[in-house]
Amino acid sequence: MANIKKVAILGATGSLGEVLVPSLVAADFDVTCVLRKDSKSQPPDGVRVVKADYTDTALLIEALRGQDAVVEAFNPAASIHQTAILQAVLAAGVRHIITPDFSGNTFHPNAKDILIFNPKLEAQRELERVVAESQGRLSWTAIVTGPWYDWTIKKGIFWVDRERKVVTRYGSGDQEYSMSRHALNGEALVAVLNDPGRYRNRPAYFASHTVSTNQIIGIIKDLGLEGWKVVDVDFDGLFEKAHRMWQEDTDNGVQDRLKSKAYAALSTVALLDEANRYGSNFADLVEDGYDEGDAKLRENLANLL
Repeated sequence: MANIKKVAILGATGSLGEVLVPSLVAADFDVTCVLRKDSKSQPPDGVRVVKADYTDTALLIEALRGQDAVVEAFNPAASIHQTAILQAVLAAGVRHIITPDFSGNTFHPNAKDILIFNPKLEAQRELERVVAESQGRLSWTAIVTGPWYDWTIKKGIFWVDRERKVVTRYGSGDQEYSMSRHALNGEALVAVLNDPGRYRNRPAYFASHTVSTNQIIGIIKDLGLEGWKVVDVDFDGLFEKAHRMWQEDTDNGVQDRLKSKAYAALSTVALLDEANRYGSNFADLVEDGYDEGDAKLRENLANLL
């Protein structure tokens, strides 16, 4: 597969783009940030900026013309525009697309039961259809990294709450999950784009660590951090409760799912199921050389907490 040099990013100024763009620039890719026409965001230095809405196919084609690859780094809700984006990608002659993943394991066969994954699953199905019809002109890679533990701890949305000094332990706390540093998303993207043939038409799994909540609790104790406590929460029935909350939000016309309690509950179900029913522990699938080990996790948690 031909080398990739020119890369366009959709969603370049969000929480994902803020680590993807600097990583690409540092790796000497020619980076174009595609922003909405009404966007006031300012990408970092060293990139080209063009403006085009996903609904304006003609303008999007011009924005993507000459690019080797497109990275979909937008909010999952924007996945509803996948058909229009793919039409523009093909018309512009783009050869490779990085799908809007960079999170949970949406390629697990039970992912469909976790409703928060639906936009990504629909985008995947549309992509597979378009790639199959492209006669080899377009290929794809999905980058799966699990939760970004450092970013979510800083934002107060991990089950390790550094402000209240509380670890919430769901169920036994023994279930293991794969998770990554925020910056690993950028490192993984560079690895994929530097060797696109190796990752062609498949999900690529990256993770800094695969651990359990009880292991994290043990690290906090070993670090001698004072004032921390553990709050136990029953995991039984959370799947059903989360689905009821989701349906209530649907009935009430809730649009911003990302900030809803139902979204958080379904995320917890996906990550912490005792039987790994949704594939949150994907350690066996992680690309070689990316597990950072216990010592690095201890160091990072000491700095974070």
